[in-house]
Amino acid sequence: MKFGIIGYGNLGKALVRGMVHTGVNQEKIFVNARTEKTRATAKEEYGKINITDNKEELVRMTDVIVLVVEPKNSADVLNDIGKYSIDGKAIISLMAGITRDEISQMLAKQGRTARIVRVMPNIAIANANGILGITYDEADYDEIQEVVQVFDRLGYMLKLDETQLDYVTVTAASGLAFAASLMNAYQEASNILLCNNLQSREITLHIFENVIDMMKSENCSFEDIVKRITTKGGTTEAGMNSLNQDMIMETLKKCVQSSYDKVKRIK
Repeated sequence: MKFGIIGYGNLGKALVRGMVHTGVNQEKIFVNARTEKTRATAKEEYGKINITDNKEELVRMTDVIVLVVEPKNSADVLNDIGKYSIDGKAIISLMAGITRDEISQMLAKQGRTARIVRVMPNIAIANANGILGITYDEADYDEIQEVVQVFDRLGYMLKLDETQLDYVTVTAASGLAFAASLMNAYQEASNILLCNNLQSREITLHIFENVIDMMKSENCSFEDIVKRITTKGGTTEAGMNSLNQDMIMETLKKCVQSSYDKVKRIK
């Protein structure tokens, strides 16, 4: 099975890296990118993948077309590929906010039909440790099973109703930036005492890893860890008394809601 990937921004790069990392033959990957610089970068990093600026060639040479472009460019890209025969092919959309029905309607204007799958991943798929939401027509599963398995190898994948897919866009894709911002804030707070950026960074990385490791190995909750470490009258309790949990919750709720509102406005 050959994959044609249209778009080679941050998410496109993460997808290619993850596919190669999980064993997809580079020679079965075709990448379409707009600029010569981007195409050269892809070719330099992966000597055997196919790079093209010609969408007709990509459509003709591949079985699966993966759209990794900004939602605002969806109509133009679908119009381009709709000029060519896509009969029997699967179209995988990584475009936030553009529904399967909307994609079908855009293709129908040129008399085209395709099996359409939507996948919402975060960029951790580059290391095959991402989070992916996926939705597709169950009637198509036999034909797209191999495609689903390729994406399943890129991390933790959730099969969702399409109405839920935007939730993953916010909590997993955008959420990666939210989590990094929280960690950055802790690093900066730690550095007030340590006055050493490298040490503050390593401590931050390790304590977040410690929490994850404890939860996985001991099957405990976040609250369990807090209770275990917070002794009455101790240093942790003093710090926790200054940590306003309600304020953190309200800030995060506003963050998530603002991101979700933006997804719903994408067209």
